[in-house]
Amino acid sequence: MARINVLPKEIADLIAAGEVVERPSSVIKEFVENSIDAGSTKIVVEIKNGGKTFLRVTDDGCGIERDDVQKAFLSHATSKIKSVQDLDGIVTLGFRGEALASVCAVSKVEVMTCVAGAESGTHYVIEGGNEISLDDVGSPVGTTIIVRDLFYNIPARLKFLKKDVQEGNYIAALLERIAVSNPGIAFKFIRDGKLAFQTPGDGNLKSAVYAVFGKDFTAGLLPVQSEHNGITINGFITKPTAGRGSRSMQTYFVNGRYVKSVLFMSALEQAYKNSIMVGKYPGCVLFVNMPYESVDVNVHPAKTEVRFFDERRVFEAVYNAVLAAINGDTSRPQAVFNPAKAFVPQQDKAEQLKITDTVVEPKKEITRSFVIKEFGKPVTGNEQTVASPEKEVKQLDFLKDSYLKPEISVIKTEPIENNKSDEFVVSKIEELDSAPVSEIISEPVAAIDSKIAITESATECVTVEEADPCDQVKEKPKAEFRFIGEAFNTYLIAELENKIILIDKHAAHERILFDEFKNRGVGESQMMLVPVVVTLSADEYSAVMDNIDLLRESGYEIDDFGDRSIKLSACPPQLADENLEEIITELAGYLVNNIKTLMPEKLDWIYHSMACRSAVKAGNFTSAYEAERFVGRVLNDESLRFCPHGRPVFVEMTKRELEKQFKRIM
Repeated sequence: MARINVLPKEIADLIAAGEVVERPSSVIKEFVENSIDAGSTKIVVEIKNGGKTFLRVTDDGCGIERDDVQKAFLSHATSKIKSVQDLDGIVTLGFRGEALASVCAVSKVEVMTCVAGAESGTHYVIEGGNEISLDDVGSPVGTTIIVRDLFYNIPARLKFLKKDVQEGNYIAALLERIAVSNPGIAFKFIRDGKLAFQTPGDGNLKSAVYAVFGKDFTAGLLPVQSEHNGITINGFITKPTAGRGSRSMQTYFVNGRYVKSVLFMSALEQAYKNSIMVGKYPGCVLFVNMPYESVDVNVHPAKTEVRFFDERRVFEAVYNAVLAAINGDTSRPQAVFNPAKAFVPQQDKAEQLKITDTVVEPKKEITRSFVIKEFGKPVTGNEQTVASPEKEVKQLDFLKDSYLKPEISVIKTEPIENNKSDEFVVSKIEELDSAPVSEIISEPVAAIDSKIAITESATECVTVEEADPCDQVKEKPKAEFRFIGEAFNTYLIAELENKIILIDKHAAHERILFDEFKNRGVGESQMMLVPVVVTLSADEYSAVMDNIDLLRESGYEIDDFGDRSIKLSACPPQLADENLEEIITELAGYLVNNIKTLMPEKLDWIYHSMACRSAVKAGNFTSAYEAERFVGRVLNDESLRFCPHGRPVFVEMTKRELEKQFKRIM
């Protein structure tokens, strides 16, 4: 058996350095954190060649006493801890006492420091852990540390470093987080002789975020301020419409210390569910402050990971704070134009490539003509006729009781002779296929203002008694808007104050249905004349049977049909006309892949799927009357901002922006 030896100091220091000094950014982190602990108000960081050959950190902190300079570079030397009890209440960033000793073991270090009231400063040089010189020097109050030739005595470690650009990026990312977490300190980062960024140090968090992350990121932020169970959360999160393609802009701090936390990430993204687009991730700058004894920061050599005494309490605090900020946002997405590409001239039509001499006639679009009778005016036969593509007519749920589909029936109206009040008599009802109706209804109709007429021709119209389609909204509408029309059978257009509002009717209807499902359930299930039998895979069958109660709560009456098959006897009424076999297969697939998901989340997903399928689709015909009432519903309900996928329900464009596009103003 080999004999046990005590390692020499130089070897022990190199091993310790391997734990603490992973790359140049590790050195910067230790030095900058010590500068913060020293009470600095200004910190300048300068690097060359990614920090491999040169890096310097200068601060205006309290400095180091001359007698302590040499001790500062000994292993486990620290001014932050004196007893075991101090480990339970660590409030400083650097505290392990290994940073300076580890750095000087693998590089050439030069220190200049001076404390307030001292006649001169101290100049100390140490290379590879060996002291070179200790002299007096003229120096302002504060500390400057220079590191040259990192890993010069460990070539194996040096060759595993990334390229200069990548190592420089690591340092930049680190300093960005540190600068944002300390808005009261003015940071300056100089990279290869060029200023990378500079913060004002005015104590305003948003100013620091703007200086570090830029204008675009800052413009899409929502403030967060919350206190829950002794845990304070503050900072900023991105609006749901400003989702990003990765989690790279999620930044978390615990008691001022930057940390990486799966717990925080999970709480943040759970709060964004049903608000942000699928595949997009929120960004944030969140500060979590809690009693120091509730968090253990000494579980990782680099101190970027922490452990919490009560993880559930921390999760709830972050989740509730973020959710409150999202729900409290009443701003509307703005339509943004690129002036250079806003209006592109239409290209000349290319000549059709002729394969044969046969002339190919373009496919004619099938249209139907509808007559829209203006509110409060009798039918004169001169109404405007508009063409609408032959699309499926899908009505909005809260308007079904007050509207008749134009293809169902036609009601002829005749004016009352010598009638000066513009009243009408409904004289006859006919089916579109000309089949007679058993009886003729004759009834005077007053208050024509509350009716709408839609006809198949200029001489026939449908007059429908209005039943308030917005029963859910009891109070008088607040938004004084003017409905303009609809584009592409998808986007409703309205004028509100000095803005144009464009509403995605599918997204809006989807959000309305989703919220109603969550608040009121799906209502009574629709019994089916012929049950639907669906055969599933073994995993899907097991998942459906394990969640049978959840599905019944969602309106699906499902029973075991044997041999991996299930029988659907009833479904949510909103889905009665949909492909139920496809829906059940989709539900089964979700349940298989989300076995451990909590029941409320599963229910949300089911409601989300139902809302998406049953909502009016882009391209469906929507009458002017129905569209106008729907616009009123959307503009007077501040909760209707995003569909469950996270897409915006509407965007607005100011009159000023429109005038700029037409060069009326500059």
